[in-house]
Amino acid sequence: MKTKLVKIMAPLVVACALLPVVATARPEPASGGFFPCFNYAGPPRPVGENLIITFNVTGTSTGTFTGSFVGTEMDVVHRDGSINLHGSLVLTGSVGNNSGTLIFTYEGIGNAVTGHENLHGVGGHGTDGLAGVHVNITLEGDVGAPNPGCDLSAAGSYTGQILFAP
Repeated sequence: MKTKLVKIMAPLVVACALLPVVATARPEPASGGFFPCFNYAGPPRPVGENLIITFNVTGTSTGTFTGSFVGTEMDVVHRDGSINLHGSLVLTGSVGNNSGTLIFTYEGIGNAVTGHENLHGVGGHGTDGLAGVHVNITLEGDVGAPNPGCDLSAAGSYTGQILFAP
C-alpha cells in the first residue's frame, strides 16, 4: 500500500515543483516594423464575384523580432474592394540575444482601394533560442508601389506581447 501511494504521489510532487517555473513567465511587450515583398504565386482567379490571389511573401522585420521571413498569403478580394486574408510565414532571426526560427500565422482585413490592412498574428513552435516563445501581435500596414523584385510591397508596424515559456 505504501509503495502504491509513493508511485502515485511522486509524479504529483514533481508536477507541483514545476508550477512556479511556469507561473513566473510573464508576457513582455513586443513592437517593431515589417517590410514584406509580395509576388504572385499564380494568376489571380475569379470565384463567383470574388477574386482569389495567392502570394509568395518574403521580407524583413525590425524591433522585437529582427530578421527575415518567408511564407505564403491568400487574399479574397470582394467586389466592393474589401479583402479578407490569411497567411503563414517562418521568421529566421532573433529576439534580443536569442536566435532561431519562429512560425507565424496571421489573418485580417484590407482595402484594395487604399491598400491599408489590419491583421492579428500569433507565433510559436520556435527552434533553438526561440523554442518556447509564444507571440500575440496586432499588425497594421499599407501596401503600395512595388520595390524591385516585388509585384507589390508594403510597410507596417506591429505591437503585442511575447512570452518566453520553458
